[in-house]
Amino acid sequence: MNRFGFVPGLAILLLLGLASPARAESEVEMLRREVRELKNTVQQLTQVVREQDRRLDRLAPETAPATAATPAKPAEPPAPAATAAAKTDGGPGGDAEVSALLDTVNSSPPSPGSDSRSIGLWRYPSGGGGAAKLLPDISFIPSFGVGYFSQDPTGDVGHDPARTGFTLQEIEMAISSAIDPYFRFDIALSFHEDGVELEEGYFTTLGAGLPRGLQFRGGKILLPFGRQNPKHLHQWAFADNTLVNKLLLGPEGLGELGLEMSYLFPTPIFLQLQGGFYNGDNDTSFGGTRKQDFLYNARLATSVDIDEELTALIGSSLAFGFNDTGPGNRTDLVGGDFLLKWKPSARTSVAWQTEYILRRMQFPGFLASDGGLYSYVDVQFLKQWHAALRYDQMGVPQGVVAREFRLTPAISFDPTEFSRIRLQYEYDKVAGADPVHSMFLQFQFSLGPHGAHPF
Repeated sequence: MNRFGFVPGLAILLLLGLASPARAESEVEMLRREVRELKNTVQQLTQVVREQDRRLDRLAPETAPATAATPAKPAEPPAPAATAAAKTDGGPGGDAEVSALLDTVNSSPPSPGSDSRSIGLWRYPSGGGGAAKLLPDISFIPSFGVGYFSQDPTGDVGHDPARTGFTLQEIEMAISSAIDPYFRFDIALSFHEDGVELEEGYFTTLGAGLPRGLQFRGGKILLPFGRQNPKHLHQWAFADNTLVNKLLLGPEGLGELGLEMSYLFPTPIFLQLQGGFYNGDNDTSFGGTRKQDFLYNARLATSVDIDEELTALIGSSLAFGFNDTGPGNRTDLVGGDFLLKWKPSARTSVAWQTEYILRRMQFPGFLASDGGLYSYVDVQFLKQWHAALRYDQMGVPQGVVAREFRLTPAISFDPTEFSRIRLQYEYDKVAGADPVHSMFLQFQFSLGPHGAHPF
């Protein structure tokens, strides 16, 4: 063999052997650098998303849904040990480091402002785009408890405690969503031991295309008659309804199918006029059988801020229609209400509310007038504690309904804004009958996003 040919070949082999490790080390270093750049890019994008979420919250705080879920915590960076393991376990190409980085991004909690909600075991984003915008707010509010009555209530008690023992007052399912810039829709279903019924289901205009201050509602509505009637069970200051509302407006309130218009006047103080046109199916005071026997309702309400801590609200209501005692027999309801609320801090408040309702009802051959009122004081003496005292009186004047009065003290403990425990005693005296004593321990919970109610 030619020695001159052997020497160059040996030199080439030596150069290739020396170049291979250098080239491998160069490729590993290049891949590691690319991984570091990718990691920095992901971190920058994550920070941009968080900043955009915070800007959205600042620009539109009123659209943030109320939810019973625990607020999401900011994503925490991976532990140093995990990061070190990812860097040293990578080998050529850095696959372990990339996998660890992707796992951290995918499994991190939602950033602040990007809440999520759940229906059963299904969890979905609340503020994202696409299909998330089409999903309505869904909430459940169960109210139940255990009671004692010296004489069990009789007849239709509505949502009131019904017996000695356990009572499921209601499980309210509330569904609400904005349809488009013109309408939103709200549904309230009431589940109880005997079945389910529609408590409310109505559309509301959102203002687009209408004069400022003008709004319409249509569907099944709890009429804006006084302050107590439009409230759902979980908004009541006591475990049961007031006497005058129960006996003159119905055990489950004055709720009708119809159309309502309201106008908020452009005045320095709150001044609102509401008027409605309804079927008039209420059995307690209306229920006319002729095709033209409709129910009409109007309410005028105003509020004044006496100072920064004290607010007064005054309202008057009117409803008239036809009853089922005979063709053309009318029923007229007139009411006045008053609320004075003092709120010096988040931990203390005092609310005094009073309402009076007068009913004039035509019967064949005579006219009957019934009247009644309630008045209560609700004192928040600690952040989570309320004490309340209510006085009910029927028979001013006395007509078809017997004279009756109640005295009801109650104390409530709210562990959070999503739960309540209430203990209530009641003394009830109907003219000519023995007094009835009752005790009730009520539990209420709120599951899912549920919007704020009117003040």
